[in-house]
Amino acid sequence: MAGMDTRFRELSRDVSIPRPWKLSSYIDAVAEFRGRPITLHPVDTVDLAGAGCGTGSGLWIAKQDSDVIVYGADTTEWHAEHIVAHELGHMLLGHGPDRADGATADHTLAAVTELLPSISPESIRHVLGRTDYGSSRERDAETFADLVMLQALRPRRDSLLRSTFFRDRRR
Repeated sequence: MAGMDTRFRELSRDVSIPRPWKLSSYIDAVAEFRGRPITLHPVDTVDLAGAGCGTGSGLWIAKQDSDVIVYGADTTEWHAEHIVAHELGHMLLGHGPDRADGATADHTLAAVTELLPSISPESIRHVLGRTDYGSSRERDAETFADLVMLQALRPRRDSLLRSTFFRDRRR
């Protein structure tokens, strides 16, 4: 299997990172590539953490015909964009649903259903059933987000900064 740097380069050819960086343009490009609309749903991080949703910073909910990214919006703009890029990484890297765990507590399901009434209880149950947040999928999505954000911040033209920090190792 190709390393993350190779996969990232391949995916960046399919879905280019906008220059200058604009998160909404990148989301639109990912949605077009996947053929599914993507909606952002900002919430207080406390609401996510209290509902048992992993680290409490964001999650991707794959609905039947669209995708929803729920993220903690009470953080810096850069961090919120990184969270969204992480969830987009899951989509682009093909991290589909894991096996749903039927052990999700009813009260947690009810709390998240109340928080996100437009999302089906089945989708929420699937998300809450995930427990392996240290998996290779999570590391890959985090690395993907890091690479997106680094690429977004790259200087647009050749400069001493670019040649020092963003040189191509293949040369």
